[in-house]
Amino acid sequence: MFATVRLRALTDTLGVDDPQYRQESTFTAAQWRRRLREHAQFAAMLDGRPVGLIGAQQESAENVYLYSLWLDPAARGHGLARTLVEAALEWARGRHARVVTLRVAVDNTVARGVYESLGFTPVGEGVNARDEVSMSLSVR
Repeated sequence: MFATVRLRALTDTLGVDDPQYRQESTFTAAQWRRRLREHAQFAAMLDGRPVGLIGAQQESAENVYLYSLWLDPAARGHGLARTLVEAALEWARGRHARVVTLRVAVDNTVARGVYESLGFTPVGEGVNARDEVSMSLSVR
């Protein structure tokens, strides 16, 4: 199930010609299992169907990085993004992280609004070369 939803997310956000999609679309079952072992993955369900994902990776004893928040277009506007981020934050707290970081596209005002409503603030110099802003939240 995870692989199908992840590939659907990549197709929706990046397209099938994107290098990330092309790489992950060739993953074997063993590679998908390794991804699930090495990174926490949270799924949102709507009417018994997976419609959203967010990943979390513990980068160090004190830092967790959130990535790839995605919701199926038909599932947007139901508060599921917030629910996914909250689940990942709870996981980070359970791992005794001090700080949770993420990057978000500068023009993704909806996602930025979700993150800011949960207390994330921009950090660093602002926008990076990929038109993303880094954000962080202290969870202790």
